[in-house]
Amino acid sequence: MKKTKNILIIKHGALGDLIQADGIFKSIRHHHKNANIFLLTSQKFIDLMSMCPYVDDQLIDNRPSFFNIISYINLYKKIAKYNFKIIYDLQNSQRTYIYRKYIFNKIKWVSTNRKNHEISGLRGLEEMLKENSVEIKNALRPDVRWLSADVKNLLKKNKILPQYIVLLPGSSKSNPLKRWPYFSKLANLLILKKLEVVTILGPEELEMEHSMPGHVLKNLNWNQLSGVIENSYFIVGNDSGPCHIASCLNKKGLALFGPSTSAIRSELKRGRFEIFKVRDLNNLTADEVFKKMMEILNKK
Repeated sequence: MKKTKNILIIKHGALGDLIQADGIFKSIRHHHKNANIFLLTSQKFIDLMSMCPYVDDQLIDNRPSFFNIISYINLYKKIAKYNFKIIYDLQNSQRTYIYRKYIFNKIKWVSTNRKNHEISGLRGLEEMLKENSVEIKNALRPDVRWLSADVKNLLKKNKILPQYIVLLPGSSKSNPLKRWPYFSKLANLLILKKLEVVTILGPEELEMEHSMPGHVLKNLNWNQLSGVIENSYFIVGNDSGPCHIASCLNKKGLALFGPSTSAIRSELKRGRFEIFKVRDLNNLTADEVFKKMMEILNKK
């Protein structure tokens, strides 16, 4: 069937925000079945979102300085040629406000029109869709199984046995208070319990490689990361993008929160994936985390 119009969705990041917005993307796709849907996002997420079944194509916006007038002119030229009928602004940032007011003010623009929803940004997007007559039954039901690769050979190569537990000790380096410092102690405890432990490290956590017992996987691509998480028995991590992948794969798991970010606003608690918020992550012991893991695993 020939697609009759072009629609643009703006979502620059971060990783967790893109992943948990899967249901929003799906809702927009179903509302515009006959449209070409483009995503305007950051360069680092192009490979990730190229696999999303609800997006036909992508455009790059690396968000240069506000004073770089040439970049705005180039962005206008890049976008104007597609003659977009509607722009869905899922970012709702100061930058996209400028885009709306000064660059694309003749295109129908759909946004939340508010800085913060009282519950979370994701709930604000759900409300935005509802206000614009978009069916919302899938909005809060992300399912990113489309991201997962077959990792049987990867697991076999690394001699990882079934029913392994994944540890995700990383999170944004810009907010070190989000990191629980005792993942190595938890790994040792799990190994003493005869459990298989796999730690996944991203580019910002490679210094942990030699301090983590058990299996360590590093430099995985998006598909491998999701595949290893999907095939795991349980996941423990910080407030991070990979934990959002686990949550949106409906895995049993646990995200650890201190006081620096809101566990409720994160929308990580979903289905069998739970959150554990404490006043000070430095005072949260490996034994306490293990006890919480067992409570979740023993739930019917």
